[in-house]
Amino acid sequence: MKTVKLLALVVGMLATSAVLAENKLDVNGDFLLKNKPPTGWGMNKPAHWDSSGEMSLTRIKELDKNAIKLISQTKGMHLYCGKRFPTISGDKLILKAMVRGKGSGILGAYTYPGGGSRQKNIKASEEWTEFVAELSFPEEVKEICVVIGVSPGSSVEFLGLTAEIIKKK
Repeated sequence: MKTVKLLALVVGMLATSAVLAENKLDVNGDFLLKNKPPTGWGMNKPAHWDSSGEMSLTRIKELDKNAIKLISQTKGMHLYCGKRFPTISGDKLILKAMVRGKGSGILGAYTYPGGGSRQKNIKASEEWTEFVAELSFPEEVKEICVVIGVSPGSSVEFLGLTAEIIKKK
């Protein structure tokens, strides 16, 4: 039953993503691994990285996909996509991911210039759950990069991360 529910959620996410494909950002949200961390992703050391924490990939056999797992002991941990994407005031960033685990995590973006961030806090559960973060940015932000993370003492897996910019009309 769990496999059927997970498969239905992922199929729904893929269908929604296909509708807005022209604005989809290439963030390697399938967490393909050519090295550690996954290709195109970086650990935010030392500011947002727990040296006693862990990062690992979990293969979800039913879906033939990877999930990235972050485990923090004493400090919040952020993993960021190394690509920066242009944005203007009024644009919205839509992040979607399946999440499970214990504790809390984030879906968000670092902003440039200025080095700020926007994020949505999420509460993980033992079952895969879809989370959506809709983020907007102040006028001075010209670029963003996508970030996922966990709070101190949390263990969270992220699966099928997608990122899209909805352009201001």
